[in-house]
Amino acid sequence: MNIGNFFKNEKFAKVIMGVLIFLLILIVAGLFAVRAEDNKTIDKPKYTSGGFPIILDEGKWSSQILYDTIGACYQGTIRWVILSNPSLINQMPSPMAQRQMVEHCFCVMDKIRKEIKYREYIKKVTDQNWTGNFFMVKAAECVAEYETLPSFFMKIPTLDNETKKENKLIIKPEEPLQDSQEESPDQPKEESEGSPQTIFQG
Repeated sequence: MNIGNFFKNEKFAKVIMGVLIFLLILIVAGLFAVRAEDNKTIDKPKYTSGGFPIILDEGKWSSQILYDTIGACYQGTIRWVILSNPSLINQMPSPMAQRQMVEHCFCVMDKIRKEIKYREYIKKVTDQNWTGNFFMVKAAECVAEYETLPSFFMKIPTLDNETKKENKLIIKPEEPLQDSQEESPDQPKEESEGSPQTIFQG
């Protein structure tokens, strides 16, 4: 039996054979198609020693450092508030108070980032004494300058006879009190005659 005679009158078989040949041509063409791939230049992602991906350029403050620093600031702020207000021990701060503490830590973080470079901060942050003192100074500056934590602290007062002006202290001279009841030197002093002296006896 000849294959040409078999398909001579069979339209269905011719259609199936045509579809199969077309699919076979597509598969062969797909195997030998030129593709624009370059697998040799793909860099593997870089990671920090802690296993976090390095995405930003060198010397930029990463989200991890910001998050960790703000978290540490938040914990320190809670301790500071409790030391100042011992009656708050074992009480959960309200959402408004929590937000004030986070905003305070944003201020502290911005002051730190403005004053110190990232690499220097990374080197010094492991020293607990430096970190505690540096954070406390920045926290006090935020409370004094920007009135952060208004629910917990009033503005840090300055001395009565000092004024802060452009980071310089200007001492105002104290003015003598003008009292209308000053005694003149030629008037005799009144003595309390007849009034008993109070003596505290135990």
